[in-house]
Amino acid sequence: MFLIYCGLRVYMVNLGSRSITLLNESARIQIGASEDSILPLVTQYGGVKWTPRPPAPLDDCFDKTACEYANAQRPDYQYEIALSPFGVLPATLTQAQPGRIHRILTFLMIRIPSEWRDPFSLRDIWTTVEISIRAGHVVAVSGNLYVEGRDRWLGNSWTFSAEMPHLDMRSKGYVIDGTFLTFPGHGGAGTRHYLTAAATPEQFKSAQDINTRCITGFVPCRCLSDLTPLAFQYLSRHPDVGSSIQTDDCPYRLNPR
Repeated sequence: MFLIYCGLRVYMVNLGSRSITLLNESARIQIGASEDSILPLVTQYGGVKWTPRPPAPLDDCFDKTACEYANAQRPDYQYEIALSPFGVLPATLTQAQPGRIHRILTFLMIRIPSEWRDPFSLRDIWTTVEISIRAGHVVAVSGNLYVEGRDRWLGNSWTFSAEMPHLDMRSKGYVIDGTFLTFPGHGGAGTRHYLTAAATPEQFKSAQDINTRCITGFVPCRCLSDLTPLAFQYLSRHPDVGSSIQTDDCPYRLNPR
């Protein structure tokens, strides 16, 4: 039993470390970098290449100006890297078939209540990175991490791009938004950070810093401010960067628009 416990702990700690390393390496990618420069990272983590949906026809748009702006941000294609220990990822994002140990752990995750798994830090985690390419160069990078919390999923996402993805954000260099998650179990909540080159180093750090205790700690985190404490500290000092998220997120609430 002791050996099993140690094995599970090592597995989760290694997985958490690999997820954070992937996000950190992705955060160093610069807008305008060549496609060739990011291919080693994609290959290292088994990423896949896919083409997004065609741009929305302007005749079908209620706000043609907003649609024109969104269509202009559309990449030629994207590279997506995904890490997940227990099969929460869509099958289209995984290249290799899961091994025997992976299948056993997935079975345990499904059958055993989360409170019984906590002493092993055996909690589900999903990490993805998306790198958008247009005309052979990087135009956007996104990093996403989702993890089981005490009673719901907790998530943090950031997107660094040449232009803000939404027209009403265009004049800003950094925006924090909130979102509800519809993952299996109890659902959850997440923070989304949008950054351009106009964002400050402090803002980049706030958006991309993750408390690894939420992944590998013996006690699961309860609040988004546990997962990304620097972001909520920054938001408390600069409430103008987040219009739909409250600094008091225990329990998590979105501001009504």
